[in-house]
Amino acid sequence: MQTQWPALGPTIDFSSLDASAGWNSVNQPGSGAGPFGAAQPDAIARPWWTCGTTAATQPGGAFGGAFGGDGSGGNGVSGLLSGLLSVLQQLVGALLNGASPAGTPPNQGPAPSTGATGYEQPFSNVDVSSTGDPHIAEVGTSVGPGGGGPVDVRWDSMTGHDDLVHSNQIEGGYRVSTAVTTPDANGVTYNQSATVHTNFDQAAVTMNRDGSYSIFDNLNEVALGKGESATLSGGETVTANQDGSLTVGANNGGAGSIATTLRSTSAGVDVTTHAQGLALGGDAITHGAPKGRAVHAPHARPAHHHRKAAAPNSSAGAATPVGTEAPLAL
Repeated sequence: MQTQWPALGPTIDFSSLDASAGWNSVNQPGSGAGPFGAAQPDAIARPWWTCGTTAATQPGGAFGGAFGGDGSGGNGVSGLLSGLLSVLQQLVGALLNGASPAGTPPNQGPAPSTGATGYEQPFSNVDVSSTGDPHIAEVGTSVGPGGGGPVDVRWDSMTGHDDLVHSNQIEGGYRVSTAVTTPDANGVTYNQSATVHTNFDQAAVTMNRDGSYSIFDNLNEVALGKGESATLSGGETVTANQDGSLTVGANNGGAGSIATTLRSTSAGVDVTTHAQGLALGGDAITHGAPKGRAVHAPHARPAHHHRKAAAPNSSAGAATPVGTEAPLAL
């Protein structure tokens, strides 16, 4: 018998299988022997697993049950092979389409941050704010090859800022964003909300203009009462102040620190960020950059280390907001 695929081998004689089944001549054209009569040529290619013998794969034959010859249509090896092929097709489709395996919920978390980039200015200390409708200010003392000096830049912006201010010198990054209200008849807007993003965007602290707020750390919501504080997985601290505002502080493991206070005014959200001993970037810093100054490459972020989030502390043990120390002496 010649196999269906020549590459599988030469002609093989399977007459012994017919003999073992008791039908020595059932496949011999015109013999008339066997319980099924003569097998006439029909020019139909047989699959390789029939072994070229009808008898061996007929009901009751040596391989009839194994290859589905009992009429069960898939209870044997052929059914198993079909099932395996179906599974392989599903897996290949999932890989090509980037789909999750069946029964696995898609990742609902935020996409990992690629990090805020662009111009960064080193400061000995600086305050960046977005208040009112909204007025943006950058006030402090810069440092640099040219000696730095006092900085006092103020401007108005009626749009939101995905990167109002950031520092890549904080492990996992530290970024403040704002979203504004719909302009009124005079085109005036206010900060609808403001968010501090940290730990590669895995932690987010948001204040809304109605005074409500949310704190999420690695998809887990953190609840704080007034006067309580918590340390999130990236090492940053969050404090719920008695006046209803939130303060988010972080440091670079050395003398550099940054803290942002988010405060609702009913009309909007006022944002104030104080930093010392750090390089900062973002829209507020870029706007105030001297013309023609060279652009600094962002500071490389250290390797990411997960830290376990701590339980909220009581008001008696509330952490002092980071960034309130005296400016560094230069």
